[in-house]
Amino acid sequence: MKFTINSKKLNKPVEFSIPGNAYIYVDLNGQPGTLGEQICHGGSTMGDTMAYSGDDEKTFENICRNWWKAYLRNENS
Repeated sequence: MKFTINSKKLNKPVEFSIPGNAYIYVDLNGQPGTLGEQICHGGSTMGDTMAYSGDDEKTFENICRNWWKAYLRNENS
């Protein structure tokens, strides 16, 4: 499953994916899939990793959007 956000802050698309069974990755380092960074609770890429093993794309998109908002808040503080 994949989801892309067109980031105005980074001036590029940011892709979220679940290349395996559950862990969610984001391509902040320019690498897709498992070469990217795992998203973690609180808008970080370090700590308690987030996972989703369902097949509902809207739920996956909401998880990604909420993480992205938290990530941007962290980057701005």
